[in-house]
Amino acid sequence: MTAALMLTAAPEVAAQVAPHRSTPTLVSTNGRAAVVYDVPTQRVRGFLEHIYRARSDGAQTRDFAYDSYPGLRIGGSPSWLGDVTPNLVEYEAGTGIIHVRRELMGLRVDEYVFAPIGLSERAYVDLVRVERTSGSASDVDGYFLYNFHMGTGTPEPDSGGETIVWQASEDAFMEWGPSGAAVGYGALTTSAHHGASPENPYAALQAGDDLSDNAGSGGSRDDAVGGIQWSLGALDVGNSAWFGGFAVVDSGGDVLPRIQAVRSWLAARSPERLLNDERAAWQAWHAAGSYPSLQGAEKDLFEQSMAILRMGQVQEAGRGKGQILASLPTGMWNISWVRDMAYAVVALARAGHLDEARAALEFQLGADSGHYQTEVGVPYQISITRYFGDGVEETDFNEHGPNIEFDGFGLFLWTLHEYVEAGGDASWLSSVWPDVSAKIADVLLALQEPSGLIAADSSIWEVHWQGQQKHFAYTTLTAANGLCRAASLAERVQDSARANVYREAGSAAQGALLSELSAPDHTLAQSLEELQSGSGFLDAAAIEAVGFGLLNPEGQTAKATLSSMRAALVPASGRGFFRNDDGGWYDSQEWVFVDLRTAYAMRKMQDPGRSELIRWITDQASENYNQISELHDAANADYRGENPMVGFG
Repeated sequence: MTAALMLTAAPEVAAQVAPHRSTPTLVSTNGRAAVVYDVPTQRVRGFLEHIYRARSDGAQTRDFAYDSYPGLRIGGSPSWLGDVTPNLVEYEAGTGIIHVRRELMGLRVDEYVFAPIGLSERAYVDLVRVERTSGSASDVDGYFLYNFHMGTGTPEPDSGGETIVWQASEDAFMEWGPSGAAVGYGALTTSAHHGASPENPYAALQAGDDLSDNAGSGGSRDDAVGGIQWSLGALDVGNSAWFGGFAVVDSGGDVLPRIQAVRSWLAARSPERLLNDERAAWQAWHAAGSYPSLQGAEKDLFEQSMAILRMGQVQEAGRGKGQILASLPTGMWNISWVRDMAYAVVALARAGHLDEARAALEFQLGADSGHYQTEVGVPYQISITRYFGDGVEETDFNEHGPNIEFDGFGLFLWTLHEYVEAGGDASWLSSVWPDVSAKIADVLLALQEPSGLIAADSSIWEVHWQGQQKHFAYTTLTAANGLCRAASLAERVQDSARANVYREAGSAAQGALLSELSAPDHTLAQSLEELQSGSGFLDAAAIEAVGFGLLNPEGQTAKATLSSMRAALVPASGRGFFRNDDGGWYDSQEWVFVDLRTAYAMRKMQDPGRSELIRWITDQASENYNQISELHDAANADYRGENPMVGFG
């Protein structure tokens, strides 16, 4: 589950590495587009047309930003701020607002980059506040450079054949190219000058000049660049001024209406007002939740984790709306996995954000699924792996065929029950119950074998098919939990016959964990097949049986499983756990999700080591802008894999 739900737990080991910074990016989204600030290069280096990785098979999301950054001319002295090292980079706590502070020639310069959470456009804003803190008054001009690549290629188009045109009525440039998309970028407050290639705005400021006020690129050219300039006046000590711009994208190439929509939403607000309104919107959202009482770093991490959950939910109109990604861009996992989404939905429900939780549930109930009925055996609704951005079921393939994962059925039932228990709409439950029962809960009945175990599948670690599938503990424990939750839901809608059947099936699955999957030392094994082989059966995912309340937290199986993890699944860093003993690089890194779920189990077990693990995760996240990574390097605990994670974060 998310750090927002699991601030608890840790094994005691020696030679532990210290918390440290290693992540290079901060991301802001409004559920439609994403803007990425790159810490090493000190500038915006990403502007994605969607927050998900691919809209459909072969339609990968494009990142149009090569780079963008502000500049200043101070009494005739020019500086592009991408070349000025910040003394502060952070998220404003609990928001998608990226804050960057620099000091330059007696000025304090605060930059704020974010995709406005209430804006129904694929856009972001970049605001700059300049305050003189020392020295004498001098004229100051603000600049912005916009270097978008609108050529061919995916996911990062090249810069060939670009055209830029100045739209004076909107105080904005429009830019397009062979990509078929178009971006617009304009001034938030009235500009003084503007310029574009061939009158390169970068070179103009470098020379200390005003921008050229040309009409654009004068046709198609390679690597075209645009820029905007503002006159801020002479600033005395204690005086400040603002400037800023916006960028918006239209994938179909008709960007002028998008610019006008942004203008309408801006409603002539000043940059300062825009920033304060964004802060207020985030504060109101958090205030509407029901959060635990936390202080200091834990509170900051909790609220940032909740913000990342919110930013990871797709808000585009259509069938894909409501899905929650496994990670924010720009890595490989900005895809909606059923499993990751389940942990995200439970976090939202328990935190009191029921609208967002329901939107994710409704997305899954309305998605285009059921394409792998041959492998599942019966009609079904919840994807056997994940979804494209347009809401169509997706899986991935290798030489062993597809991933076919049965744990999603039980996980969805868990999330639905958590939503209802948290105060969700009971009448809505009644309306969806026919599909929930027939195409989700009944599917588990069909998949359950006489032993009580669920049929062999690819499960949580995605081993694929064609002989690779096994009877995994994780799949059966999610089914046991889900079927027991389904029994409670059935009682709510007065479906007593199904309630009895689901409860019996859930109890059988729970019993099978002990009767079929207990090792001689009582450790809960990864799978029946590996247990029968006599080795290689250790899996940290099995500890979720404690978290789901399926094992007595004070019993021998819970204690043996945790003891085995401590003995064999702690990486060389001395921090946390890797996921299993299969031996591959990916398996053998520290898995932060595993840490968090183990912490949750350790709290139930009243294990005295739990606080150290939570302190480690909290301190490590604090060093990394309160983002939770997929992995920590097994040796030095650098962030690895994707970051920030959403449901697994």
